[in-house]
Amino acid sequence: RAFVQLIAVGFLLKFIFVEGQVIWTVSMILAMTFVGAYTSARRAKGIPKPFSITILAMLITVSIAVFLLLLLRIIPAKPMFLIPIAGMVIGNSMNTLSVAMIRLHEGIFDRREHIEAALAIGKSPRMATASIVKKSLRLSLIPRLDTVKVGGIIHLPGAMTGMILAGASPLEAVKFQIIIMYLIVGTPSIAAFIAGKLAYRRFFNTAEQLVLYHPNITDGKMKKRLL
Repeated sequence: RAFVQLIAVGFLLKFIFVEGQVIWTVSMILAMTFVGAYTSARRAKGIPKPFSITILAMLITVSIAVFLLLLLRIIPAKPMFLIPIAGMVIGNSMNTLSVAMIRLHEGIFDRREHIEAALAIGKSPRMATASIVKKSLRLSLIPRLDTVKVGGIIHLPGAMTGMILAGASPLEAVKFQIIIMYLIVGTPSIAAFIAGKLAYRRFFNTAEQLVLYHPNITDGKMKKRLL
């Protein structure tokens, strides 16, 4: 499957690079964002309608990243730069979103009695779940932070390796890789933060009562339980 996908993407990118039109570049980035958000949403078991959360988080994150890179003139406004960079942002954000939402559901389920007690003494859903949301965000970012910590020590990062193989100066490759490393930590953090702030609300109804959703393994549907 991966082989076929890569061949197809290769031909598609060749067409986009030759055409060089903005509409094709934007369409490609939007398609990548949609697939990333959909993939992340499928993993978010226990959260109702997760796609609306992941797609919004992805769109905002990719928009911020591309806007800043173009504003600061770090990369030129060309598809051969925009599409790979957007792909890095989407790929890393997708994985982080999946972990964050899974951890959030697990945290709320495990601490449901504490949440109910907090609600009973007058705390809002946001206050009752604040520590759980914070922990889920922290745990989701651990893989990204570990990657940055060992960059250049245990392995040579992808962008740096690619530039060196293409004949670029190692110092130039390092400069660009530093930017990429900030991206793979910063953008997933933004995506996970947005998702966390939106997702916790899905566990409460309009009366601010805690509602837990459980995936039905047999038919794939969500079962709701009001605590």
